[in-house]
Amino acid sequence: MARSLCSLLFLLTAGLLLADDWSAEDDTFDPSLPSVVIGDRSWIGDPSPFVHAQSSRTGYTHVNATNYPGLDPAVQLSLMLPLKAGETQPPGGGMLLLNEAQTRTLIKAFTDAVESKPGEKPEGVQIETSLEGAIWSLTAAEDDETRVVHLENKLKEKTHRYRFSVNASKKLLGAIKHSLEKLDSPAAE
Repeated sequence: MARSLCSLLFLLTAGLLLADDWSAEDDTFDPSLPSVVIGDRSWIGDPSPFVHAQSSRTGYTHVNATNYPGLDPAVQLSLMLPLKAGETQPPGGGMLLLNEAQTRTLIKAFTDAVESKPGEKPEGVQIETSLEGAIWSLTAAEDDETRVVHLENKLKEKTHRYRFSVNASKKLLGAIKHSLEKLDSPAAE
């Protein structure tokens, strides 16, 4: 038991040490990272940064394969915003739960947006999810002449826009593809 605990502590410490190498500008996903420390918080895995447009607050993604009872096996994409001192609810955040076909559609939409040329305005894509009533879309855009990708969630009272840089989009694509592979493997069942 003590040996297992020591091994676990070593792995967690090693993962946090590797987190020192994490960069918001990196465009590759590293599935071997258990967590990273960004600022004064720890984030699961190798997250992609985004900016929540309404609050101008930077948040981070977490992507994993899931198998919830009553639903198809799915890739879960969580968009998390850190709480500030005294807050009980973040100003935004969300989750996409995507079956295999929906995940492939999201991969294509992100790839098309990332590969679009400056000045091009490809049409936005509606993203169907496994959650009833969820209204998501993805659009390539430009902010101050910089290419970005907007992922939007329309709610009854407002719309939340999450802005990803091209590099963050590439990293997110890696995480989504990695989770899709885990979804496809028999070990994930």
